[in-house]
Amino acid sequence: MQQRLVSLAVLALVTVLFAACQALSLASTIPDQGGPLVTVVTRGGECPDGACGSATVIARDGEVHQIEPVAADLGEVPPAILTALDAAIKTTDFDAIRAVAFTGECPVNFDGQEVVYEFAAPGGVERIASCETEVDPDHPLFAAVDAALAAVAAGG
Repeated sequence: MQQRLVSLAVLALVTVLFAACQALSLASTIPDQGGPLVTVVTRGGECPDGACGSATVIARDGEVHQIEPVAADLGEVPPAILTALDAAIKTTDFDAIRAVAFTGECPVNFDGQEVVYEFAAPGGVERIASCETEVDPDHPLFAAVDAALAAVAAGG
């Protein structure tokens, strides 16, 4: 009788652990909302025809497209770098990043550029703007974005 109770307790524990693992696994996947994995928008600065700006999208499949100022296919992020970018997005505490406010003068005020990032995070789209939040280029999230775009610029 006692062995049967122990067996039932172990079975219940295994069931609870399995369910918890399933929940964690589902919570850590980025929902496919049909949108891009990352969007990087720059604005400001002076170009011959006026203010400068661009918008670049890293799709969930790794394809990279410039959508502004002119639409163009830029290439594809190599799988290992895309996996690292996806992992960085999934594990980033966006509230902690936004907790460090940008305190200087926004570069758009003196011919520089602001960078606005949008990430498809597990909880929805997370926006980080460099004139609102101090962006640390060494943070794993921003380093992963830079690595992805650099790999595409280098031809993969």
